[in-house]
Amino acid sequence: MEVAEGKQDIAGLLENIRSRVKEEAMRLILKEAALKIVKYLGLMNKQFKTYRAEGVVVTEELEGGGEATIMVAFRPPEWIEIRTLLISTKEMSMELMRECNVLETLFRLSADFAELSFCMDESGNIYAKQNILVGALSFDVFKEEYNAVYLSALIFRKEILPRLKKCVRNYHEIRDAYSSIT
Repeated sequence: MEVAEGKQDIAGLLENIRSRVKEEAMRLILKEAALKIVKYLGLMNKQFKTYRAEGVVVTEELEGGGEATIMVAFRPPEWIEIRTLLISTKEMSMELMRECNVLETLFRLSADFAELSFCMDESGNIYAKQNILVGALSFDVFKEEYNAVYLSALIFRKEILPRLKKCVRNYHEIRDAYSSIT
């Protein structure tokens, strides 16, 4: 009986060691990826700030005016996410997003153009987003995915947002006209 218990203790100890080694390996891999990201942003001549909670933040001037705040962060267990907020529910309610077919438009654009990728968080905020597997991180991949997020923000601001604003104005005009009748 003591031999069986000893084998279980050893098996538990080995499992604990394996788990610690795996955690340490992942920490080192993520540290190396973080150093690469900083290097790549430098090679792209980007000014950035690092934040413990958010990751790396770059403020980009968009062609034609405006800016986009692009965030680069780790998403456990082994993904790098590059994203920028396009529109928040504070700017446009979910009701108006439905009325103006925002999601349908973004889904179609994502289907038609490989470099465009949009998503919505649990609060209804809409982002442009790209993901990179940590093991696939290279300068070319990083630059391509970063530029895809920038391009998505640019297209959203120049093409989609003016149409949404027009839709919102039309919606409010109709709502106000109807409410004055009732």
